[in-house]
Amino acid sequence: MSFQSWRQFQFFENTPVRDPKIGSDSPLFSDPTLSAACPALEDKLLIAVQSRIIKLVNLKSLEVELEFEAYSEGFQVTYLRFVSGKYIVSAAEQLGKPCSIKIWKLDKHPRNEFDYHSAIEVKNGKNTFPLSAISIWHDLTCLAIGFVNGRIVLIRGDIIRDRGSRQRIIYDDPNKEPITGLMFDRDCRTCFASTTSGIFLFNTTGRNNGKPDSVLNAKTGLDLNCSCLSSDGQEFICCSAKSLDFYKPNGEKRSLVIELPLIKRIYAVDRHHILILLGVQTSNNTALNVANVTTTNNRAIVLDIRNKLIAMNTLISGSVLDIFSCTFSGDPSVVLLTSDGTLHKIDEKPIKEKLQIVEQKELFTVALDLAQQCELSSLEIEKIRKKYAEHLYKNNLKTEAIEQYLQCLNVTETSEVIAKFGINSTSDNSSVADLSYYLLSMMKKGMSGSDHVTLYIIALIKLKNEKGIEQFITHFSRSGQYLDEEESEEDWRQNDESYYFSDTELFDLELILRLLQDSGFFLQSFKLARKFSKDPAIVVEILVDGLEDPYSALRYIKSLPVDDALRVLVAFSKKLLELLPNDTNALLIELFTGKYQPLKYEGVSDPVVSRREKFDKNVFYSYNSFIEYMKNVSTSKEQDIISPVPTYQPPKPTLIFTSFINQPFEFVVFLEACLGSYNEFHGFDHDKQLILTTLYDVYLTLAKDDEKGRQQEWRDKARIVYKESTKLATTSGASLDSSSAGRLNKTVDNSLMMLISQVNNFEAVLEGDDLQDELELAKFGKLDLTYKFRSLSLTNDAKTSLKFIEKFGEQEPVLYSMGLSHFISSKGMMKEIGGEAVFREKILNKVLEKDLMPLLDILQVLSSSNVASFGLVQEILIEHIRSESQEIRNNKKLIQSYESELEEKENKLKSLTDDKSPAQIKLKNQACNICQTALSAPLVFFKCDHFYHQRCLNEEESLENNSKFFRCPQCIVDFEASENMKHAQTETQIDTELLNLAMNDEDNKDRFKVVTDFIGRGGVESSYMRA
Repeated sequence: MSFQSWRQFQFFENTPVRDPKIGSDSPLFSDPTLSAACPALEDKLLIAVQSRIIKLVNLKSLEVELEFEAYSEGFQVTYLRFVSGKYIVSAAEQLGKPCSIKIWKLDKHPRNEFDYHSAIEVKNGKNTFPLSAISIWHDLTCLAIGFVNGRIVLIRGDIIRDRGSRQRIIYDDPNKEPITGLMFDRDCRTCFASTTSGIFLFNTTGRNNGKPDSVLNAKTGLDLNCSCLSSDGQEFICCSAKSLDFYKPNGEKRSLVIELPLIKRIYAVDRHHILILLGVQTSNNTALNVANVTTTNNRAIVLDIRNKLIAMNTLISGSVLDIFSCTFSGDPSVVLLTSDGTLHKIDEKPIKEKLQIVEQKELFTVALDLAQQCELSSLEIEKIRKKYAEHLYKNNLKTEAIEQYLQCLNVTETSEVIAKFGINSTSDNSSVADLSYYLLSMMKKGMSGSDHVTLYIIALIKLKNEKGIEQFITHFSRSGQYLDEEESEEDWRQNDESYYFSDTELFDLELILRLLQDSGFFLQSFKLARKFSKDPAIVVEILVDGLEDPYSALRYIKSLPVDDALRVLVAFSKKLLELLPNDTNALLIELFTGKYQPLKYEGVSDPVVSRREKFDKNVFYSYNSFIEYMKNVSTSKEQDIISPVPTYQPPKPTLIFTSFINQPFEFVVFLEACLGSYNEFHGFDHDKQLILTTLYDVYLTLAKDDEKGRQQEWRDKARIVYKESTKLATTSGASLDSSSAGRLNKTVDNSLMMLISQVNNFEAVLEGDDLQDELELAKFGKLDLTYKFRSLSLTNDAKTSLKFIEKFGEQEPVLYSMGLSHFISSKGMMKEIGGEAVFREKILNKVLEKDLMPLLDILQVLSSSNVASFGLVQEILIEHIRSESQEIRNNKKLIQSYESELEEKENKLKSLTDDKSPAQIKLKNQACNICQTALSAPLVFFKCDHFYHQRCLNEEESLENNSKFFRCPQCIVDFEASENMKHAQTETQIDTELLNLAMNDEDNKDRFKVVTDFIGRGGVESSYMRA
């Protein structure tokens, strides 16, 4: 977030407190000789005036409670501090004498310079350099003094008890740059120091041989008063024009990018607020500005570094002497002491007022952050969220509104929200999306019913939200809970009795499946049906008719129990045999021979699908050839179709006979498999005869309809079946003599086979289908072509390389550049390809036409050897010179057009500055100059062509008529500078003494310039002349 986009608020209030005795003989803090100040006890202020007098001022009664001379004549107090609740620390200087630090005990009411508690003299060479920074530990056991010549003196000792102290120089800057900042950390173990070119860290214990223990910044330093200690004493805050840096005692650094010019002072208000005092840029003063006519020359800004906003931006008149914290009537405040005798109290406004300011500007996100940081009650925060949600809904930001509604359920009726975003009440997809999000959140919180779940899925279908439907399927469990983690498909068990035998309706499954398929979400409808449907036939129907994935349907059927698999196959085997005849036939054989075993289902996609589809194009004419092929293509994940012993009582094959209509060859394989199973496991004779009869009919039909090459084979197979049927009928009749056999078997009658023999015709021909393989042509890629050319250039002659470039150069133009350097490498290679004429035509001209290389690079390549002659590049150079000359002529014409355009713009500017012509405001594609967002009403337009949202501006009160008005934030400084200049001009016109002072100034030798400036500033206007 850039600093320019920080929002501005007036969260702090500036209350000026003027000295009531200003201008009198005994002023308080407005004394023009004031040289130092600091807060003392509550409502008290210590000041140093008249160089060596210290006063204790009661800010409540505005009276002087204590006054004494602290130093002898010649000294000037430059530093004051109140420590430990009763000690005053003062530092005074006199040229040529050591710096004098005195500790005064306030409860003893000192009367003169000799009533001090203890004193220390700090020597600095010949004492010709003043101190520039000082830091004092709160118990007076450690002091650090910094001087303008770059020296730092550390003083340690029991100063309060006056038991003596030791001084040592811990740093002496080699460049004699002034010390601009000194700060002890919270534990007084380290001392931060800064010069104008560096920032250092010193250990206050032990010796350092005059060198810093750590260099925090060796490139840039700090100006005077541009550093401070954080409110918790753990960080050294440094402020420059472009950044705000925070250093810790361990050297760790963090930075905040800012853009603030003319920084004068910095002060840490608290942990999250930093006050920065800026100078205001104004126009240069002329020789007439002898008196200070400028009233506003500082700007105080409070930065909220936690929320990245400007918490206060106000103008301060007069020069700021110091910034410190002071207690007024028990409330701590930040005070700015100015040279015009004013104390500016900076106090933070209550949280309710701050929230009111933010909510008036409809910046509810900021309001929420403030409320949470101030630890307001959850109910108060939810009220703000409700206002925020209503604001977002009003501005058609429905998605964001839903998120806020979800966080204020205690103060919002959910039915109202659903009514606002209902599917029937709007056709806007965004509203439906917001509703789905709201319903999803209700499901996650366990607050939804079956109607809510159904409505949620309908909303997803209307939105075509495939991802959302997938997430619902994987996260919504059969118990009706929305899980945080995805539920794997392994948990979608078919033997989940607690679900399949329950009467609980999670949602309207039939309606949802129909809507999903109508909208084209067949895969999602399959997954939803597989997880929540209690009828597997619905799942298979979706796979076959919706997804058109018969192979996945077969694998799903293979995962079902035998009863469900049989029921599904009776309904869908006919269509599956048409789509996947061999796979379906294999499954039917397993099921009707008693060898079926459920397998694990792995989903709708499988890497062997393409191989299976190729296998299904094969036609088999016997069960033996079919079973051999199936053994070869079976995988380890699939069950072999041959199983030694049936695991259940196989169903009768007649259940499935009607499914083999128009599938004679598959029917043959199926019947032969069933016949083999009956022969192996001794099934019932009448069931076996039924299979033999059907098989005999199919054989004879194929002997008539199949191609001639296989007709005799079918007849031979029919003859074998007939013989086996006759044998079965004979043996079956003999077995009826046994009573037990009579109960288990019925009489075998093969008379139908004779009828079949008489009615079949054998003269049709069946033509087979040929499979053709498609070949894909591989193309060279860029890397392949360049690698191939390098290989050719090393292993083949030049002609081969040239042919390669001619063939693939258009596909990859970089080959021309490679050929340019390759063929110019030797004269033999140039001669081999046909000389310079061929080289120019096929290589050089191509490089120029396609602009593959700059001309200088081409000349550099050609001059890298002695192969190329000047005639090769002569025409190129001539053409290049011609084009450059033409470009020069074009540029001259362009300059003329620019001059005419400039003249036109100057005329246009004159017309725009004419007050008589009406102003035209263009709002299209304009943005607010503060928040950089699109303009929306209400807005404010200034004549300086700056646009702002009204909520982005701070209202100011007029002192004349108590009305409120706005001022352009970007132009306010220039506006105030203009007002000051106008005021100075007025003063010049009225008060001619300014002219006399300027004329009599000895330093000003150009008196004619003074007079002309006076006339140019309107000093002789008759309206301001005195009578």
